[in-house]
Amino acid sequence: MSVAERAQDALLRPALMRAAISLIKEGGINSDSVRQAAEQVIATTEPSHSLKSQSDLLTAIAEEAMSSLVTALQGAILDASHSSALNQCRAAGHAFLRWTYDNPVHFQVMSSHSLFDFKGSSLAESYEQIRIGLKRLITAAAADGDLYCVSVEDTLLSARAFLYGLARMNLDGQLPGWGVTHDGALETMQRLFDSYLFRLRRAF
Repeated sequence: MSVAERAQDALLRPALMRAAISLIKEGGINSDSVRQAAEQVIATTEPSHSLKSQSDLLTAIAEEAMSSLVTALQGAILDASHSSALNQCRAAGHAFLRWTYDNPVHFQVMSSHSLFDFKGSSLAESYEQIRIGLKRLITAAAADGDLYCVSVEDTLLSARAFLYGLARMNLDGQLPGWGVTHDGALETMQRLFDSYLFRLRRAF
């Protein structure tokens, strides 16, 4: 790719991704809507463009999503850095839930590993960095006596499952069936996560 082509790619790429996200938002993540989004977006590009397939397009969106999520988590932890490790865990959990609430399409694409090149993307490394950072906070919270856990790894996994489960229920439109409106979903999810942390703290 020439310098001119790289410059064009840098200019077009964000616009093409926004167009694809809009199409996915309208049609969902099912195969037909994803294929339609990819075909419409790729049809407008030059052959030299970096987004040459459905997988390329969704990988780019997923990587953009992860970058945004990492920024949100880092900002929340930094804002709570004057407080305890447990409060930093809480802040990270709240930030994750807010990010998924505010960015449903990005969350949906990022969670659909079978639809893009996960192994060839930067996501695996980013996931590992998030896991390492949260493990450090959970370890510190346990050392402070603020959090009871037999196994840091088990606590990390259970917290991840709890947060992801809530976020996925909201994304899939399941929360109204439990009496939670869309407008009240974020507050409810964050409150439930606080309750989850409280139970860990008060386990023994």
